[in-house]
Amino acid sequence: MKAYKVLKKSENLKSEIVLPASKSISNRLLVMRALEKALVHFDNLSESDDTYMMRLYLSFITTCSDSKIPMVIDAHNAGTVFRFLTAYLAQKPGKWLVTGSERMRQRPVADLVDALRSLGAEINYTEKEGYPPLMIFGKKFSGEEVEINASSSSQFVSAMMMIAPHFSNGLKIKLTGKAVSTSYIDMTMRLMKDFLVEVERKDNEIHVHHGHYFVRKLTVESDWSSAAFWYQMVAFLPNAQITLPGLQDNSTQGDRFLVEVFEKLGVKTEFTETGVVLTRSGKVSPEISFDFSDAPDIVPSVMTACAVLGVKGFFTGIEHLRIKESDRIASMQNELGKIGAQIVKKGNGYELIPGKRTGEPLVFDTYGDHRIAMCLAPLALLYDEVKIEDPDVVVKSYPNYWNDLESTGCFKLVKEK
Repeated sequence: MKAYKVLKKSENLKSEIVLPASKSISNRLLVMRALEKALVHFDNLSESDDTYMMRLYLSFITTCSDSKIPMVIDAHNAGTVFRFLTAYLAQKPGKWLVTGSERMRQRPVADLVDALRSLGAEINYTEKEGYPPLMIFGKKFSGEEVEINASSSSQFVSAMMMIAPHFSNGLKIKLTGKAVSTSYIDMTMRLMKDFLVEVERKDNEIHVHHGHYFVRKLTVESDWSSAAFWYQMVAFLPNAQITLPGLQDNSTQGDRFLVEVFEKLGVKTEFTETGVVLTRSGKVSPEISFDFSDAPDIVPSVMTACAVLGVKGFFTGIEHLRIKESDRIASMQNELGKIGAQIVKKGNGYELIPGKRTGEPLVFDTYGDHRIAMCLAPLALLYDEVKIEDPDVVVKSYPNYWNDLESTGCFKLVKEK
């Protein structure tokens, strides 16, 4: 495992950064295209590891469906790959063993499996009940109604929605529990409608009508989740200006919530015809309180910004961060503790209390989690030097992150073995 020493070279942060395309949108488009066996090209498809895996496995699945030997699909730590393909393969004739990294095998999947089984899918756990790996005996099945617990992952709901148009009577999906990340359910619904599938949502019920995807060429939006790290940097430096082309005001992505949150942390967002321009307003609130149920991926960046700006933060709707690529609450408690911040459970949320760092060198663990690595690296702007363990984790969503940091002229990266 290597590390990067991230050094500050300058505080003159004025750059245009081309963000990666949204992997959330890309992976949904790929599944819908595969369901119709459509030969359509999507512009600006994500180059992330997650999307590469999705493209690769969907290609292999097409050629291996007639094999008598189960095809092994290793999703590593990619939640959308594992969950979307679980639903996709359940209705795809063939034998499929779907597994993942050690961390993936700790992330519960029973809510999705239970819903698929209730419709007639044949899925077995090969190790621990309720967790990957899964042995799937794909076959055609159908149903009219299903219940699914949406309190741990919206990806379970999206996975069910995407296969539902091929059911002879469509599917009514009733969401139980307190749904999280509902913006991603809305994203799935909007993309399905773009391909002319009729979908209706009312309160906790989603009705997907029988039909087919009329897949057409689309350009994938830039990724709002990846913008979070640039919002941090602008918040840290008084005269910073970052231009991010490709971000849309009317985005399907819930992480557009960055605009509202970082306004309280001193960052002004100006929408242009081509994207956004970020500048430092200097108006930083002493305290913030937000519900992140629909934008969980930006929480590490917001916590990091609060910790160094001296802003007390109250975060609700984040309990499901414990089953992400890492236990992100524990990860941030550990790493922000190194700069004196505390994150403590309080009522229905978590309170972040800024503090003072000790004089110890800042060596940050990343826990195999791309967002932990990317939110901590910009701290070099304030502390002159930080060390990031296992920096390659960023390829999961933002392969060009380290090159983009260096391109600003504000950072120097030194590789360490």
